[in-house]
Amino acid sequence: MEDKKILNTEFQNNLDYVLTNLEKDIFKASSLEDKLYLEISKNEIIKSLNYVYQNIKCWQDSYNAKKYDVIINEYGEIESIISQLELCLADYEEQFHMDGISYSIFQIGKILSNIMKRSDKNGR
Repeated sequence: MEDKKILNTEFQNNLDYVLTNLEKDIFKASSLEDKLYLEISKNEIIKSLNYVYQNIKCWQDSYNAKKYDVIINEYGEIESIISQLELCLADYEEQFHMDGISYSIFQIGKILSNIMKRSDKNGR
């Protein structure tokens, strides 16, 4: 039971970090110059940040409802978009928090993996 509380707290902390920093980054992205950032335009960066934010915002409800598959099914795409944004905005790490967001997404993936492993053990 204690492990579950720890996982829930870790999940919530990582989710909160991601959402808070994505909100800040969406706001900051509007002040980027209208140019390409490793072949991605300012508008595409903003669109991607918004897409990631909207999807991740729903993860709390899915997690609370124990619908982990919903998060897992979106995880790969979200992680890929974050990695692309992290690469594109590498020169702007002082302004944007893509490294931290990427790390928190990774931690969420680990938490989900642990939950799924535990449910597989309990199911057998």
